[in-house]
Parts: sequence; structure tokens; C-alpha cells
Amino acid sequence: MKNLLILGLISLILSPSLAQAIDEKNVRKKLHTVFGLYLTPFEAYNMKQQKGDKVLLVDVRARTEIKYVGATPLIDANIPSRFINPEYKWSDKSATYRTTKNDHFVQDFEKLLTLKNMNKETPVILICQSGSRVPRAAKALHEAGFKTVYSQYQGFEGIKAKTGINKGQRVVNGWKNAGLPWSYKLNKKSMYWNFDSTKTQVTD
Repeated sequence: MKNLLILGLISLILSPSLAQAIDEKNVRKKLHTVFGLYLTPFEAYNMKQQKGDKVLLVDVRARTEIKYVGATPLIDANIPSRFINPEYKWSDKSATYRTTKNDHFVQDFEKLLTLKNMNKETPVILICQSGSRVPRAAKALHEAGFKTVYSQYQGFEGIKAKTGINKGQRVVNGWKNAGLPWSYKLNKKSMYWNFDSTKTQVTD
């Protein structure tokens, strides 16, 4: 009986689905969210494996990103928080194409909940490229009444190396660099057109 009690306490301590494993002070300030809930890639993976359909894993990257960079097959949905600007405007600061805000991001999420027969009490894990888009996405969901939103704060690709031969490349941390499941082949049922709230029906 004593051994069972000890094992139970250990599982409570180690399980990321039952407790926040990462202290906010160990997360870069620019990645802080209004919920203050953070998961490493392994913790996000374990939570999804443990809870299955009781937690939603949502990739908020643009569709072009997941097409060319890949995604984990574990995502329940791709709901972009931002789109590639259709006019391909340029950002001198970022030295890349600009993006534009998804003005119906919350409505898209609400459509996801309806399709999954879930509600705003359902825990959500958000993942983006490097963790930097999640704070604004989480804020929008918080304002819409969502109760529990985790940030996989290292993102899918991780952050850029500051030194060495891979300087400027996303080879530090992140889902992909952790060796967790991912593929260039995407699950059609998880793609954005299923959740686009501006569309009345699903099309190919």
C-alpha cells in the first residue's frame, strides 16, 4: 500500500497533464501568455498522448508554413493566427514577407469546438513556429472566455542559433529538433478549411 501511494505521488509530480511543469521565470518574457501555462515539446506530446481527445492541440502557423515545413500528425487543427499577406508586402525588420492578422481567429476556434462537440472548458495547447505568436493568440482566446490554454513555448521549429555554422537557423529547441513525430504529409481533416468560419461548407 505504501509503495502504491509513493508511485501515485510520483505520477502526480511528473505528469504534465496534471500540473504546470515549467515555471514562467524560465520562459523568455516575450513568450509569456495571459494564462501563464507553458509546456516543452515533450510535455505537450505527453499531454496529448495521455489525454487524447480531451485536449486540443492546435497549430496556429500559416498554411504555407505547414506545407513547406511540415507539422505533427497529432494536431487536431491548423487555425492560423496570421496569414501570409496576399500582396506579399515586405518587412525590412524581419527581412521576409509580412503577415496579416486573422480577424476571425476566435470564430474559427469556436467552429472547431462545435465540430468536436467541445466547449471553452476544454484544455487547448497552442503551437506556432517559435512560440512568439502564441501570446497574442492566447490573449484572444482568453478574452473570448477560454479557460485553459497552454503554450508549447519552444514552437515547432525552435529558435535561431546565435553562433556557429548554423547561425540564423532554427536548430535550437522546438518540436522538430526534439525528434518528436512530424511529417510533410498532412492530415486533411485537420486542415484549415474545415474550421474557416467564413465558409459555410467544406470544399476540396
